[in-house]
Amino acid sequence: MTTNPDFYRTLKVSKTFQVISAHDISNIVTQLANYIEKNSSMDDLSVRILLPREAGSGSRAQKWGLSLRSGLILALKRKRIRPSLREVRYVHDDRHYGWILIDPRLFDNLRV
Repeated sequence: MTTNPDFYRTLKVSKTFQVISAHDISNIVTQLANYIEKNSSMDDLSVRILLPREAGSGSRAQKWGLSLRSGLILALKRKRIRPSLREVRYVHDDRHYGWILIDPRLFDNLRV
């Protein structure tokens, strides 16, 4: 695993979701759960979630990330899906925090 943020910024993922406001979270959780359900058998399952990064919004982004994560776990549990995903959190750019959910086998093959 690399700690180089440029590696994660440029990593090709199959889908990207962007959280703009707190109202987006439930919609994104639903979209993510449906996407994972449809693609959980794929060996290259990877998604990126972008959370806002502004001066003083660290705690807001953290709360939204926790809300999104707990909502996703609950949605997948309701669908009886147990995907094997690895999480990577990083600073995507000046405006976003990034969160990647990726199949561990794919991630292990991405050594830099």
